[in-house]
Amino acid sequence: MQAKCALTVTFEEPNISARQKRFGQEGLTATYGACRMGARAWPLFGGRPATDRRRQTMTRRSSSLGALLLLAAQTAYAQSGSPIVPEPCRSFTPSDRPQLEARLRTTQGEEQSLGERRTKLLAAGGADQQNSDQVRTVETEIRAKKEALLDLLFSFECFRTDLAPDAALTRGPQETQQWVEVTAYYATNRNVIAGALPSERYGVESAGATEYGRVAVSIPTARRPGDMPLPAVWKFEARPDPSKHFVLKSVTPLTLDGARLEMADKLSRGKKRVLVFVHGYNVGFADAALRTAQLAHDLAFPGVPLFFSWPSAGRTLAYWRDEESIQLAGPAFDAFLDEIAALGASDVYVIGHSMGNRLVATTLTQRAQSGRAISNLRDLLLAAPDINEKLFREQIAPGIAAVRGVRRTIYASSGDLALRASKIVHSYRRVGETAGGPLVFAGFETIDASATASTLRAFGHSYVVDSRKVLGDIQDLITLRFGADRRRLLRNGAPPDAYWILR
Repeated sequence: MQAKCALTVTFEEPNISARQKRFGQEGLTATYGACRMGARAWPLFGGRPATDRRRQTMTRRSSSLGALLLLAAQTAYAQSGSPIVPEPCRSFTPSDRPQLEARLRTTQGEEQSLGERRTKLLAAGGADQQNSDQVRTVETEIRAKKEALLDLLFSFECFRTDLAPDAALTRGPQETQQWVEVTAYYATNRNVIAGALPSERYGVESAGATEYGRVAVSIPTARRPGDMPLPAVWKFEARPDPSKHFVLKSVTPLTLDGARLEMADKLSRGKKRVLVFVHGYNVGFADAALRTAQLAHDLAFPGVPLFFSWPSAGRTLAYWRDEESIQLAGPAFDAFLDEIAALGASDVYVIGHSMGNRLVATTLTQRAQSGRAISNLRDLLLAAPDINEKLFREQIAPGIAAVRGVRRTIYASSGDLALRASKIVHSYRRVGETAGGPLVFAGFETIDASATASTLRAFGHSYVVDSRKVLGDIQDLITLRFGADRRRLLRNGAPPDAYWILR
């Protein structure tokens, strides 16, 4: 279908790769249009080398909604010349840095001393109550110091000088249709809050049963892939505007049989493909719904999108609580996968993000070991996995790698501040970080996405859903079914230690 030209822009950067040309990125004149697929409108990119000097400058500002590590990072468009400052950084000035450095040194020293004290107490042993009480007291103090280190680590990101603009934050083409609606289905083991607004129906506690349902999300068409604009308090936007913002329009609970019938009907009338998204730490139900819809829309996914929402507390300092909540969600997620396997889809794609990968990886490993692998699972994408590297290598990766017919991909980044913070908490390297070099696992393709992970958005942690280049790579993987060797990625090293670089 031919798309009308809505906007022509010449970008500044002269050095371009074949990959960038394909997606209309830096260094070329890109033509944008709108292709219609049912009720969905999605960007169509094409390009030709720049031949004239006319240039349209695009500027933008990033604004985080809430605090650190928020998967659903809020963004808003800025006026020309506005500084690019993440929301959590607006209270800092350059003069604050020396004080923060002093606090960091002091806190690190105190945390180290407490660790040494705990080691001595444990070495002393003894079953007396006094020794046990002392160990518990020291461990509580260590945890408090680690929380303080997390806050300081995020604060130091505000003083970086190497932050560059992210093209995914710029305003996209103007279209006649101001917004489109995306329907997604869900399963959750969150508790139900009686009498709450639809968007607040689910809380942060674990429920005894899993509830299924459907959400409807409106998405503005004047945006770029990866962008998820929400109402901004600093812009005095009290109410969401569907032409400007993502809006969770409805949350409709369904019986299990009702959900089965609806999803089966949709699959029978279109592509028999299912996309499953599992969110990470510090994410509420509404945030997960918006991100699932954005992911399905930006990938132009030709099937049924679903998400599993486990009861994350949605708070930065609730990391340890979320770790326990996701462990408790295992049986509910396992039962959810049984339902997915029985839907009759020809292809199932599972994307886990951050801490959500623990739930995905451990459950799939257990299913593989018990002979209950999902026969129609085609792709498993572990994005920014917050998993202990040794645990993954020794106990998880071998089981998943043994499942036939599944392409397994890990997206990792050196700019992922959240995983560096997780390493502070656990003292073990995480699978999704590349400090010291990307990690390679037998049976998995590792993609180093460091060059595409802007720290201006959710501190470099949500690149799998907000980086235009990563979304393009995932689209090639799912839609074209290309392996890493066919996706115009740069290979580094030789098998079995090779990994791939996305630029």
